[in-house]
Amino acid sequence: MRNRIAANPAAFPFDAKKAAEVAAFFLLKARERDASITVLKLMKLMYLAERKSYQQYGAPIVGDDLFSMPHGPVLSNTLNLINSAPEERQGGDHWDALIAERDSGKYMCLQPDARINSTDDLLQLSDADVEILELVWYEFGNFSAHKLRDYTHDHANCPEWEDPNGSSIPISMNVMLESLGYSPDAIQVICSNLQQMASTSAILKPQVVF
Repeated sequence: MRNRIAANPAAFPFDAKKAAEVAAFFLLKARERDASITVLKLMKLMYLAERKSYQQYGAPIVGDDLFSMPHGPVLSNTLNLINSAPEERQGGDHWDALIAERDSGKYMCLQPDARINSTDDLLQLSDADVEILELVWYEFGNFSAHKLRDYTHDHANCPEWEDPNGSSIPISMNVMLESLGYSPDAIQVICSNLQQMASTSAILKPQVVF
């Protein structure tokens, strides 16, 4: 079993299906270029997409918990999906259907039988989500993993990241929104909206009957 990150309570519920499709989006884009993506690069692209969604809409794409780690900021639940063995992966059915299980190597790829030929096949993603992912790929798709790591270490780009000295540190929603230039009043409104959306999501979530 690879290292896992403890959960950090978020204002918005994590959407594992959308996380799988965001990962699939970037892997599809790489496949179109006959290129490969490492775990590090995929995580940085996904983080930057989540960040840009907060910047443009004041809401996430996947609603993941944000952490500072030695190689930069990460989406913790998504990283746990990547690092977990299939039998340990919670809520990862959609992930398993789309993303191939990596071996001891560092590269990620789509499942050969996933039947994903274009972004139109990613049905969990909204048009706004895809627009953000396209922007992130256009800006950062040619970056190497190490260049992306250095980019997210630069406080001019990601001031919310702090050096965890070999460990991990949660990035609070207030810190994230402050780093994006939101005013205190706007942060209060956004956090309230996220909490309302989370409550609505919890009410609408199907209940398991034993």
